Amino acid sequence: GHDFNDFEVGRRAGFKPAEMLNMLDAQARVIQCGGIPEELLGLDRFDARARVVELLEESGLVERVEDRVIQTPYGDRSGVVIEPWLTDQWYVDAATLARPAIEAVRSGAIRVVPKTWEKTWFQWLENIQPWCVSRQLWWGHRIPVWYQKGLDKERLTEADLRDPTKVHVSLAGPADPENWVQEDDVLDTWASSWLWPFATLGWPNPAAQQSAGLDHFYPTTTLVTGPDIIFLWVARMIMAGLEFMRPGEPIERRIPFRHVYFTGIIRDQQGR
Repeated sequence: GHDFNDFEVGRRAGFKPAEMLNMLDAQARVIQCGGIPEELLGLDRFDARARVVELLEESGLVERVEDRVIQTPYGDRSGVVIEPWLTDQWYVDAATLARPAIEAVRSGAIRVVPKTWEKTWFQWLENIQPWCVSRQLWWGHRIPVWYQKGLDKERLTEADLRDPTKVHVSLAGPADPENWVQEDDVLDTWASSWLWPFATLGWPNPAAQQSAGLDHFYPTTTLVTGPDIIFLWVARMIMAGLEFMRPGEPIERRIPFRHVYFTGIIRDQQGR
């Protein structure tokens, strides 16, 4: 479970994510056992790697050492090497949400300018993957999921998560909040931002919607933005509008805007 390629190979081989193992703990210390020398357990990842090389050298198993340049991800704030780590997260079925958004552009209900960006639109949305909407941050909109008090959240099965007597999912929250505990995870930034076209107009409160003039301002005419967020924001606002706004009405009433105008982006010689 510590490598993206290994993870995908494991899935193709029939392993479930719950059966895969983390190599490191939250402090990047070696925790996995089963064939790993006991002296490595608990070591920091860098210390463990150095010790592995020492053990190989002591056993006469090192043929040669070469310097290689490899792609390594670093945290942009911490400057620390990022390690893959298996965790339980909340996912949205993005493929189902994407189908109406694809049709909105294909039918002409939403017009993309310049038209050349339609190719990118269809390529991304027709190959969309499940969307991980949960984040472990100190701020943000908390996911509207509540657990029955007394349940061990870490031991809940897929069936438990779909059992309304154990897990409650609702924007309004449970009817008796004293018996429920809300999820600590918050929404991904874009899972908050995709609600922008109608959340700013009183949604989901009917009285607030009327006061804010949602029927007058939604949908708006034109969104002007850069093409770098076609997928991150533009497509998701359209998916959200088609999912949450005026179900059963014509598509022209449910989309958040009728035109999307993509501007150019000024970049330096490195494309930044």
